[in-house]
Amino acid sequence: REENKKIGVFMSAEMMLTKVKSSHKTDSNSKNCMVSHRNKSELDTRREEKSPDASDGVTTSVAPSHQYDFGRSLAAILNVEPHFSTEKRKLANHRPSVFGHRGAVFHEPENTIEGFLAAARLGVDGVELDAFLLKCGTVIVFHGDGSDENPGLLNDYCGVEGSILDYTAEEAKEQLSLNPKGKIFSIVDEERVQSVSTSFPTLEEVLDLAKQTGIDVNIELKGPGTPEPVLDLVDLMDMVEQCYFSSFQHDRIAEVRELRPQKKTQRSSSLWTGCLFTVPPDNFIEVAKNVDATEVHLRYDTCTRERVAAIHAAEMNSMAWFRGPLTMIKESEKFDDVGFEDEAMYQTVLNSGVQKMCVNKPDVLLELLDGGDTL
Repeated sequence: REENKKIGVFMSAEMMLTKVKSSHKTDSNSKNCMVSHRNKSELDTRREEKSPDASDGVTTSVAPSHQYDFGRSLAAILNVEPHFSTEKRKLANHRPSVFGHRGAVFHEPENTIEGFLAAARLGVDGVELDAFLLKCGTVIVFHGDGSDENPGLLNDYCGVEGSILDYTAEEAKEQLSLNPKGKIFSIVDEERVQSVSTSFPTLEEVLDLAKQTGIDVNIELKGPGTPEPVLDLVDLMDMVEQCYFSSFQHDRIAEVRELRPQKKTQRSSSLWTGCLFTVPPDNFIEVAKNVDATEVHLRYDTCTRERVAAIHAAEMNSMAWFRGPLTMIKESEKFDDVGFEDEAMYQTVLNSGVQKMCVNKPDVLLELLDGGDTL
């Protein structure tokens, strides 16, 4: 890994985390951020079975080999080779960037300082987070319940009614806390949910951590009014080279470009923006070009070989994003050829040629990539 991800850097990052905890008046004896490597098949209900080419004893969580129904084969849906046919084939000069979706959600609660530090410790290239502008003018990192059209609700996340947008940053930190009984936090130990340094870190705090560890940050402009204050903060912290800006609300991407019209030529002098799509329309390339995006971010099960090729032909970069962990646990049951964000699923999506992957299990993807067999 890069020099800035070595032991000394993480010691510095942990000192910063201690400072954050102190500033939010948390227990000085709260847990450290050392993370354990979870078994890659955790929560995966599919039985482990050797893939057809697994002569070296490596196992992946897959259904028995047979002729899959088209609708139940992720490889068929994406029009790519099945994972087992490429397991030992090197993909030509292609190692995708690995982004931890909201941090490392199976190790620490999502969108927390602890979660982002855990992801950095795993060796990710970057993390993805969700940004909201509160009524006091502070940008915080939070996801919450609700839809992309009405995000930031507190019902399951905090166990109260309302929206994060109803609070100032100070009010949120004094009056709200993560709900350890919330469904979204059922994938981590309850004590971890209760002992996070702060339930609602500011974007400045997370960017400070990213600067120390060297990881990139994909900032999803989740709430209204976020483009300008986020850009101002990134500029102030001299973090342009480490940040990407994305949104399902494509007018926010257009606003980013209007505020900072630099077009990508060199990474050091341009802003990188990504159009997020749930189900891309036929003219998704045109949609992305119309807001001057530099990247297209496709949901993993829409990341077909043809769409990825079209993105690259249009001189844009590509990312496959995976849905929230609880949704992915349920959704993976519809596929016969892959399991829940296991190596088989990741390899299948990689076979589309996508350049970046934003995943809930970055440790599993990193193990696949660093194992030496695939890439």
